[in-house]
Amino acid sequence: MHLKARTKLILASIFIYSAALFGPSPSQAETLMLQEGDLLTLEQCIEIALQAHPDVMGAQKKVEAQESRVGQAMSQNYPELSASTNYSRSSPAGGSTHSNYSSNISLSQVITDFGQRERKIGIERENVTATGFEADNRKRNIAYGVSEAYYGVLAAKRNVSVAEDTVRQFEEHLRQAQGFYEAGTAPRFDVTKAQVDLSNARLELIKARSSLEIAWKTLSNAMGFADTPSYDIADDMDFKVYDITKQEALARAFDNRPDLKAQETSEVTAQKSLELAARGDSPTLSAYAAYNFEGRDFPLDEGWNFGMTMSIPLFDGHLVEYQTKEAAANLEEVKLATSSLRNNISLEIEEGYLSLIEYGESVEVSRLMVRQAEENLELALGRYQAGVGSPIEVTDATVALNDARKNYVQALYDYRMAEITLKSAMGENLP
Repeated sequence: MHLKARTKLILASIFIYSAALFGPSPSQAETLMLQEGDLLTLEQCIEIALQAHPDVMGAQKKVEAQESRVGQAMSQNYPELSASTNYSRSSPAGGSTHSNYSSNISLSQVITDFGQRERKIGIERENVTATGFEADNRKRNIAYGVSEAYYGVLAAKRNVSVAEDTVRQFEEHLRQAQGFYEAGTAPRFDVTKAQVDLSNARLELIKARSSLEIAWKTLSNAMGFADTPSYDIADDMDFKVYDITKQEALARAFDNRPDLKAQETSEVTAQKSLELAARGDSPTLSAYAAYNFEGRDFPLDEGWNFGMTMSIPLFDGHLVEYQTKEAAANLEEVKLATSSLRNNISLEIEEGYLSLIEYGESVEVSRLMVRQAEENLELALGRYQAGVGSPIEVTDATVALNDARKNYVQALYDYRMAEITLKSAMGENLP
């Protein structure tokens, strides 16, 4: 190899080794999914979470571990090959010292155990299926958590806007009160009252901004990150009717819910475990072959043997009987757990559907309250500017509008979460 080619190979090896040794940690690599200034939709946030969240990766590792157990069960279908060697040295009393050498290589194979191996493999494969459904259910819960945090940020952002508007309204009212006081048409009380109201509004703004910061942290955590670059999310919290019947929602839930599928798969596993236990006293037919070297001096004597073994359990102290009873009881327990889960799913759908209707009506009422509060504030400000109203009327009207706007934001959030909760209860992909 030429010197230049060797140099390139060495440098490439050093680069690869350095990348492996000093490359970004998994958490750093995950954070690269989020770039500074990104504008993310809910779908993108959920997609990131399903790629980066440690719980998702942990659930996948659990599936991989269970798949390995299938391989362990299947290993019983293959022959076993082993080798051994031994050396000993003895010196009998009054005799001469001598050495003994022996070596052995053996091969054994279970020819049939009358279906026991196949049943064990089948059980482990069902466990893989159930573990996969459990991983899907974990993803469902993570998607729900991301959705909840996502709309929590949107609600907090809107509450900050409401608080900022309230501060601006009280600032304007303070300017009016000071102007009227300086003109001699309003008492000093109007000014101090406006100052107190403004301070309270600023305090509410501080709280709203703090809640927004917490909401951002909650969203990042829901996606599986401890820290993220600055990013923003799309606002899709405006009211849109989600139209579905309760019967349709329940049917989808029974078809889609991964936790129900996992539970139903556990029933299949329990049934196969019962069949396995009931056949615990089945005979086993095996074949073996061995080649031996043994002696005191070299060359060693050689020999071989082969044969077949039939093992037939005759009495096991009622072990199989009680194992079968245990497996039968476990099967009944799993069936009852499935029935209980179906009942809980029905309740989730019922509650989710009623909440969807309730919060849909709340959105309309709270929207009307905002319009009424806006009109009331206009009247109060007009009366105060005309000199016939009191600052207390302005304060009450401003606070009422602030509360109405926050209630409207809460109603929008509640409706969105009712929709998300119902979809999650149906086992559907979010959003």
